[in-house]
Amino acid sequence: MDKIKIVLVGQPNVGKSSLLNALVGPKVVISNYPGTTVEVTKVQKTFDGIEMSFLDTPGIYSISDRSEEEKVTEKILFEEEIDGVIVVSDATALERSLYVLLQIMEADIPAVIALNFVEDARSKGIKIDCKRLEKALGISVIPINPITKKGIDDLLNSLLRIKDKKVKFRVEYDDHIEEAISQISSKLKETRLPKRFISVRILEGDEDFYKYLGDEKILDSIKKNLSEKHPKIDRDIAVTRYGIASLLAEEATQIVHTVRGEDIQEKVDRLLLHRSWGPVITMLILVITFGVLLYLGNLLQSILMDLTSNFLSFLHITGNSMPDIVLARSLTGLAAGISIALPYVFLFYLLLGLLEDMGILSRFIVNAERFFGKFGMPGKAFIPLALGLGCTVPATKATRVLSSKREQFYVASFLSFVPCSSRTAIIMGVVGFYGGIRLAFYVFLTLLMAALIWAFAIKKLYHVSREPLLLELPPYRKPLAGNILAKGWFRMKDFIYVVIPLLMVGGAVYGILDAYNITHMVVQPLSVITSWLGLPDVTIIPLTFGFLQKDLTGAMLVSVLGSNISSVLTPVQIYTFGVASAIGIPCINAFAMLIREFGFRRAVSLTTVSIGYGILFAGLLLRIIFIF
Repeated sequence: MDKIKIVLVGQPNVGKSSLLNALVGPKVVISNYPGTTVEVTKVQKTFDGIEMSFLDTPGIYSISDRSEEEKVTEKILFEEEIDGVIVVSDATALERSLYVLLQIMEADIPAVIALNFVEDARSKGIKIDCKRLEKALGISVIPINPITKKGIDDLLNSLLRIKDKKVKFRVEYDDHIEEAISQISSKLKETRLPKRFISVRILEGDEDFYKYLGDEKILDSIKKNLSEKHPKIDRDIAVTRYGIASLLAEEATQIVHTVRGEDIQEKVDRLLLHRSWGPVITMLILVITFGVLLYLGNLLQSILMDLTSNFLSFLHITGNSMPDIVLARSLTGLAAGISIALPYVFLFYLLLGLLEDMGILSRFIVNAERFFGKFGMPGKAFIPLALGLGCTVPATKATRVLSSKREQFYVASFLSFVPCSSRTAIIMGVVGFYGGIRLAFYVFLTLLMAALIWAFAIKKLYHVSREPLLLELPPYRKPLAGNILAKGWFRMKDFIYVVIPLLMVGGAVYGILDAYNITHMVVQPLSVITSWLGLPDVTIIPLTFGFLQKDLTGAMLVSVLGSNISSVLTPVQIYTFGVASAIGIPCINAFAMLIREFGFRRAVSLTTVSIGYGILFAGLLLRIIFIF
C-alpha cells in the first residue's frame, strides 16, 4: 500500500484542528514531540487505497528556532521524511500564511494552501482570487470550510497527487545575498535538503544547519564581506520574504468596499473589551461557568458514586487475605477516581474548549491582564496564568513568552494559586460535594486572597518591568460540538491512562500499609502538619499522594476515610483540607517542569515555600475561623 505523510502548518487560531477533524474525524493521537513538551497531533487514515499520515504542528508565525514550537515544526519539516505540507491560511490575513509558505517552498517541499475563513473574509469585503494565487505560486489553493466540509474532497484529491508535484516558485534575494548563498552552497556537504535552502538558513543564523557547513570560519568570512551592504543579514532576508508575501497577497486580494453598519461582533467587542464593563462581564461569565461546572459535576458525581458503590457491593469482596485486601482497595481507588475527579476534569475541559472555540477566552485574557497589571506583572504574564487553569505543566513552559528568567520565575510562582483542572476537581468534588457550593466558593475566594497577599509580599523582592500584551483576537465563531468533544478528550485522556492506574496502585499501597498496621508509622512523623490543619492524622496520606498527582487527592481521601466524608470531617475541616490541597505546586510533573525551566535549586525553593505557605495559610485561617 502506498503511503503519504502530510504536515499541517499554520498560525494560531487558523483552524488546523478543525481541518484535521474534517479530514479524518476525531481519531487522533496527541503526544509530546521527542525531547520536548510540545504536543504534536498524529493520525492515519486510508483514502482510495493510499495510507495517509497527518501531523498537526503547533501554531507558529514563522519557521525559526526562537521558540520551542518553532523548533519542533522546523525539525518535523526539515529533518523527517515527509511528502508534503498543508499550509492552513486565514483568508482575512493571507500575507502572514504566505511568509511561512515561502520558507517551506525554499526547502523544495510540495505544499497546498487550504484557505480557511473565506466567508468571514467576504463579509469584511475581502475576496481572494485563488486561481491567480495558484498561477503565481504554482501550487493548489483550495477554499475550505471544515464545519460544512466544503473543499475537503478537493483538498484530499490534491494531496493524493502531491508526490508528483514539483516546487517551481523561488524567492530571489539581491545580488549580494545571492552571491553569498552560492559561496556557502559550494562548501556544503551532500544532503537530501537543497543546498540553496541550507545556505539561506545558515545566513539567517539557524545553528541547527551549521552542521552541514563543516568549517564555520567560512561563514565568518562571507558575513564579513556582506557586512557593509547587509549588517543584519537575517533581518534583510526576512524583509525580502515579507515583501514578496505582501506582493503576492496584494495581487490575489480584491477589496470590495461595502457600506455596512457596525456588525454584531464589533458590538460585542465594544462591550466585552470595555475598560470598566469588560472585567465585570468577564468575572460574571467565569462565575457562571464555574457554577455550571459545580452543578453538573455534582450531578454526575452523585450518579457515578451510586453506580460505583453498587458495583463494589455486587463484587462483595470481604476476605481478609492480602489479595482480597489489595483488590478491594484498588477497586475503591478506581471507583473514587471515576466518581470524584473524572466528572469535573472532563466538564472543565469541555467548558474551556467551548470558550476557546467561541473566541471569548482571548477577550478574558485582555480583561484579566488589566487586573494583574496592578501587581507589577508584565502584560504577557496572563498567557501562562490562563493556561494554568488547564494544567500547570504547559503553563510553566509558557512563561517563556516573557523576556527574562527573572520575570518568568516571578510569574511561575503565581501558578501555585491558579486552580488547574485537577485542583478544581478537588474543590468541586470534595469541598463542593461534601461541604456545599458556598464552601467551594470560599475556597476559590481564599486562593485569590492568598495570591494577593503573596503578590504584595514578593513585589518588593522582584521588580519587573511591564510590557504591553500583544495578543491576536480571533473573531467570534459558532463552536463545533465535535471539535469541542475531541479537544476535551485529547486533554483529559492522560487522566484515563495515567491517573486512574495510579489511583488503583495508591489504594492497593494503602491497603497493604493498613493491613500490616504500618499506617500510623507513616503518618505519625507528619502529624504536626495535620494537627496544625486541625485534620485527622490519616489525611496526610491523600495530601502526600496529591503531590505525586493532584487527581489522587480526592480519591485517596475516600480510600482512607470512606465514601461518606461529611460524617468524618466537619465543614470547617473540609474547607481547610481544600485550601491546603489547592495552594502550592500541584504535582510532581509540575515540579519536574520547574526544574527544567529554572534549575533544581530554584524549583526546590519555590515548591517548598509554596507548599509551606499553603499549609501555613490554611492553618491560620482555621484559627481565625475559630476566633470568630
